[in-house]
Amino acid sequence: MTWLARVLHQTTGKAARVFTGFAYITRKSWSRARRVVAKAEYLDKGENPRFVVASLSSDQWPDQDRYEKCYCARGEMENRINEQRCLFACRH
Repeated sequence: MTWLARVLHQTTGKAARVFTGFAYITRKSWSRARRVVAKAEYLDKGENPRFVVASLSSDQWPDQDRYEKCYCARGEMENRINEQRCLFACRH
């Protein structure tokens, strides 16, 4: 998958992203297989892969939408909450 992102980057000269989802299970710590969304991104600096364990079904969200609109949005929200905590906790 990373190779495809690299080829797209080389072809267009722009950042390239490719998404896919698959079932994955650990050898010991998980009791069952889980859905994983993978993002293969290739930038001018090189590869930037990411993996998210997803609880939402693939019927509800396509892989790219699930990663970008759901999980990235959640991460941004958590960053804003942490900023607010620091703002109020750091006041003298």
